[in-house]
Amino acid sequence: MRRQILLPLAGYNLKLTVHYSWLLSAALLAAVPVFLDPQLMDRAGAAKLGELLVSFTGLIVYPHLALLEDGGISETLYAKRLRQHPLFLFRWLLTALYIFLATAMLFGWLHGAGAAFALWPMIGGTVITAVALGSAGLTAALLCGNLSAGYIAGFAWYLLDFTTKGRLTGPFYLFGLLRSGWDHDKWLLAGLSLALAVLCTFWLPRRRLD
Repeated sequence: MRRQILLPLAGYNLKLTVHYSWLLSAALLAAVPVFLDPQLMDRAGAAKLGELLVSFTGLIVYPHLALLEDGGISETLYAKRLRQHPLFLFRWLLTALYIFLATAMLFGWLHGAGAAFALWPMIGGTVITAVALGSAGLTAALLCGNLSAGYIAGFAWYLLDFTTKGRLTGPFYLFGLLRSGWDHDKWLLAGLSLALAVLCTFWLPRRRLD
């Protein structure tokens, strides 16, 4: 019985999570090979691509999750007496998985086509940056109840680190791969992303009950 409930619920939430923003981010990544010659790409070039461009996929696909409960969806969930916390985390993790797969496909192709860089550190660092940016935008959108606020907050963080080179954000600097092959502060970014996701899961029911 439990499996009969969980599988349709997972499929339903998958349909909710897959958004036109996924298509937009996929189109962005698909256009990258058109403008690049992988055989001329080294570690620095791959890092710039990942940190400064591919990371934007997180900001594109995450903020809309904040407002999924509007428009009658929440009433359906509450009618079934389902806790929103695991559902929200499921959507957050599903989006992170999409970012990982899309990034892995892009960098895997570049690496296989002759680009010279360490594959998995580049994938991991880029995914963490993207998820951190997206989670920040998601949190801002949820707290403000406005999708535009999410995009503005995420881009503000991006622009701050781009212009100050991390002088103000310290260990939470987004673009650590630009400095070295692997930045161990990325683990702090990953932890921050998870903390923001947990904050959102508890803030969402609170907002709905206000």
